[in-house]
Amino acid sequence: MSEKIKFYDVSLRDGNHALRHQLPADFAKRYAALSSRSQTWALEVGHGNGLGGSSHLVGKSAETDHSLLQAARSSLPDGRLAVHLIPGFATISRDVNPAVQLGVDVFRVAAHASEADVCQSHIEHLAALDVAVHGVLMMSHTVSWETLVAQALKLVEFGARAVVIMDSAGHYRPNDVASRVRALVDATGVEIGFHAHNNLGMATANALAAIGSGASIIDVSSRGLGAGAGNLPFELIALAMRLDKTDPTELKKILNLADLVTESFSDFMPQISASSIRSGLLGVFSGYAPQISQLSEEFGISAERLWVSAASRNLVAGQESMLREIAADLANL
Repeated sequence: MSEKIKFYDVSLRDGNHALRHQLPADFAKRYAALSSRSQTWALEVGHGNGLGGSSHLVGKSAETDHSLLQAARSSLPDGRLAVHLIPGFATISRDVNPAVQLGVDVFRVAAHASEADVCQSHIEHLAALDVAVHGVLMMSHTVSWETLVAQALKLVEFGARAVVIMDSAGHYRPNDVASRVRALVDATGVEIGFHAHNNLGMATANALAAIGSGASIIDVSSRGLGAGAGNLPFELIALAMRLDKTDPTELKKILNLADLVTESFSDFMPQISASSIRSGLLGVFSGYAPQISQLSEEFGISAERLWVSAASRNLVAGQESMLREIAADLANL
């Protein structure tokens, strides 16, 4: 594995979106055991929306945060266990402190790309505990690179050791990624990470652009398991970086992870569909895909109209309830 690039595996968190948050703890344990034999830098585990995300609004989880994290931790004695958390879903006392006590190594504190301020208390609390904390800017395509830099600098000021930008809608092309990552690398003085979605089939190209522009943390998922058309497939970025030539043993371990995901969740493998392409082109959160499909059938309106209306209202993750209101409005026109 490249010493420069840290592959951060989101299969057991973003992948939970694809599974409608029904990821079983026993699978987390099996996957973590295989992951522990690889050189994956960190393994992220939990509800698709992170710590405290299980709710009727965004989806009830089959497992508690504690059960998923405990299962993964038991199979990952020496590896880094990581979590994603969004202030508002996750509270410090109910969610963050128990995760610290359980032995989580890396905490990612996430906000919409223009709202870094909401992360302050969570990041400062974790930084004071001297655990690794990263700041995350979701839906990063919705703001200019100048705004991204300004928001990233706030995260660093709060105590984040790294800043990750998410292409939450799979909207970027490689030039978009390169310019933003380069600006963040030049301005922040901390490690920069990139999280891709594959709605337009650009995940691998975008990740390579991020790496070429100085990103050192790259989010991956086995078989791309994740929201919308999925994330950056771990096995494909490994091939693109010629891991088969430099470390064929490591590639075999990554392919074993891909096999386990395929065998366990063959009916949930992400694919690039007309719906995911609309999501990517319009810049709408990838995780809305299941709800839009369901509401389209329920209200007898096209998925395209729902995607367009969601885009016109600038909806972001956590506003799933608005989709039903939009569908009802459209059905009554």
